[in-house]
Amino acid sequence: RTEQLAKTVEQINEVEAHMRAITEERNAENAAFLKAKEEDQQSIDLLMSARDALSKFYAKNEIEMGDVQGAAKAVFAQQAPEFGVSEDQAPDAVFSNKGHRKGESKGIVSILTMIIEDLNDEIKNGMKGEEEAQVDYEAQMAAAQQLHDELVAKKVSLESAIAKRSEERSLEIEDMEENRKLLHDEVDYKKSITPDCDWIIRAFEGRAKARASEMNGLVGAKEFLVGKSSLIETSKTATFDDSALSKVRFLGLRR
Repeated sequence: RTEQLAKTVEQINEVEAHMRAITEERNAENAAFLKAKEEDQQSIDLLMSARDALSKFYAKNEIEMGDVQGAAKAVFAQQAPEFGVSEDQAPDAVFSNKGHRKGESKGIVSILTMIIEDLNDEIKNGMKGEEEAQVDYEAQMAAAQQLHDELVAKKVSLESAIAKRSEERSLEIEDMEENRKLLHDEVDYKKSITPDCDWIIRAFEGRAKARASEMNGLVGAKEFLVGKSSLIETSKTATFDDSALSKVRFLGLRR
């Protein structure tokens, strides 16, 4: 379980590192998006100011703009002019009024309008991409967080099991020490009684013989007492017969 705990801790560190990495990447992407959007918005504001200024100028000088969108397409589609005479021949000097460049004016305004529209489209596409990136990031973070929570729960469970096992191990060690102490005491007690036991074993045969002699003596004494008791009873019920005294047998005094 100790190895499992170490492996689990390593996995937790890896998940946390992954979460930090994708968060840093997402923050960098978001910062780049916000910067690009700000720059595009500033460009749009500048272009709109320029377009408005041109529009006001042409309106003030009564220069007709015509179809701006059509003029813009014409600007991008225009080709080199066709010469009615030789390319080397100088053109006739003809002076025109202040509105003779209204076609060019329409082209410039249209170009500014198209650029503004392109920048707006770029901002819209950037916002869409930013939204998709954020959704993907949140999904990755949710999965990583779930895995992280599961690993942390596993880590806590392993730590609890290891702590419980350590406690049991401590109790086992305490029991072993207690048993060792009891064994030591038992050995000491056995050592202390060994001399007496050895003496008893050596003296057992002699003690058995002495005990047998003691038993024989007790039996003889018992027989003597029984005979004495019978004599006393007889003397109570019969007259004393001196001649009978010589017939009395003292069994207890027999050797």
